[in-house]
Amino acid sequence: MAVPYLNNKKNWFTTTLEANPLLGVILNVESGGTPSTKEEEYWDGTVPWLTPKEITDYESIFISNTERKITDLGLKNSSAKLLKPETVMLTKRAPVGAVAVNAVPMCTNQGFLNFTCGPKLKPLYLAYWLKANKEYLDAIANGSTYSELYKSDLFEFEISVPGLDEQERIIDFLNSLQFQIFLSKPLEQSIKLSTDIISIQEQNKRLIKLRDMILPLILSGEIEVSELELLSF
Repeated sequence: MAVPYLNNKKNWFTTTLEANPLLGVILNVESGGTPSTKEEEYWDGTVPWLTPKEITDYESIFISNTERKITDLGLKNSSAKLLKPETVMLTKRAPVGAVAVNAVPMCTNQGFLNFTCGPKLKPLYLAYWLKANKEYLDAIANGSTYSELYKSDLFEFEISVPGLDEQERIIDFLNSLQFQIFLSKPLEQSIKLSTDIISIQEQNKRLIKLRDMILPLILSGEIEVSELELLSF
């Protein structure tokens, strides 16, 4: 069993990332696939098909569109699987540890591990949890040619899960912090003075640093959401 990267301060329910429908946390974990590029009828369809490079520097969590799409025939004749909305998609290579949640039915290539959450785990909570564990994911990734996450290693990870109400409070707080970070982009377009732009950019850097510091603390129960709600962003 891998040593947990995040401490469990609140004695939340703890399990591994391995699929176990009886526990109601992770129902299923599967990879994706790529239709043959030699078959034209498999491509340029209507089914979104995601690759890791599309979310390498993706700041948002939800994704609803992809650079390429496949046809129903391509889906049928490959190992790609149509994932239901709110599947948590984790890149296992090139790069390791990028995370997104699909807002629409979507496929991925084989560079992903795709998690279907059960009734005891909200997809956004798992997505944030994986983001908080990026350092750990990088550490256990291995491979002779390039770094890759393997199920056998990843399934040893322990995740501590609070009740649904607490998960919702944590998600709401982290979403509001993300919103403040995203807000700086349109603000920059409305600024006329360079000094004001610099001020906004510096504030954004501070928010990102704050988010990265808070993420592991709030997901381990070391800090309560109620303690953070008084902060002024």
